[in-house]
Amino acid sequence: MNGTHDCDVNTKRNNTLRSYLKGLNDKFKAVFTNLGSTAAGGPSSIGSHYTRQDHDGQVTVSSGIQSWTVPYSGEYRIEAIGGAGWYGKNSVVQNGGRGAKLIGNFILTKDEIVRILVGHKGKRGPNSKTTSGGGGGTFVVRGSNTPLIIAGGGGGIKNMSEQHSGCDASISTTGNAGYSSSLGSGGTGGNGGGSAGNRPGGGGGGFYGNGGGGGKGGKGFLNGGKGGTYNGGFGGGGSNPAYSRGAGGGGGYSGGAGGVNEDPSCGGGGGSFNSGTNQENECCYNTAGNGRVTITLIE
Repeated sequence: MNGTHDCDVNTKRNNTLRSYLKGLNDKFKAVFTNLGSTAAGGPSSIGSHYTRQDHDGQVTVSSGIQSWTVPYSGEYRIEAIGGAGWYGKNSVVQNGGRGAKLIGNFILTKDEIVRILVGHKGKRGPNSKTTSGGGGGTFVVRGSNTPLIIAGGGGGIKNMSEQHSGCDASISTTGNAGYSSSLGSGGTGGNGGGSAGNRPGGGGGGFYGNGGGGGKGGKGFLNGGKGGTYNGGFGGGGSNPAYSRGAGGGGGYSGGAGGVNEDPSCGGGGGSFNSGTNQENECCYNTAGNGRVTITLIE
């Protein structure tokens, strides 16, 4: 009798412990930010940004890209938001192209490494001139460079009298062409956006390739994701450091096109990518800020 009783008690204790641990796991939620950085090359340290949060001690950063060690095996819901572009000082529209928001479910395994690049917002050109940078794309990538989810960044705006969809990020994998009388070429297949025409801004970087325009173009994720010279957002945002020239394209899975030196005009928003299940994809979510990644354990 005593042996049977002890067995029943142990079974109940084990079930209670499993329920308790499952309850802890269900509450796991990690929010990844730009860590206070405004640099084209991203943040250099975690600092105290994640202290006392669920992912405290699980994250390192190198060359701006954060590496997260997955704490539990299971299904996670990941939300990625791309950085917004910025706008020139003469623009009627007082925000840049808008970053995308994508959500999907993914199966992750305990102790695997997931790399996260949180896209920065673009910046205005030197001395608050009329040009502006594109926003960086936000990338969530596993293992040997396998993208899980990528939210495109918004294009920079030189001068627009109203919001235009070409300036915003795309929820397709192709980068947008921007807006002007002579449209540029958004990137396709994970490549960077083009930079052509009248004193254009740099194209946004893609997952694989850099944006056009030399140093003005944003770097691709596999090349570090640095924003274009001076005002492109980390995450491949294109730029233009010169006075009164075209705005930069947004970074993303494929980069947005650099804008040209016209009024009205803007750089194109970056393309996006989502390999998850139960997807929710929104092209025009982030109007003015940096990107963000939220990861929640759901099962």
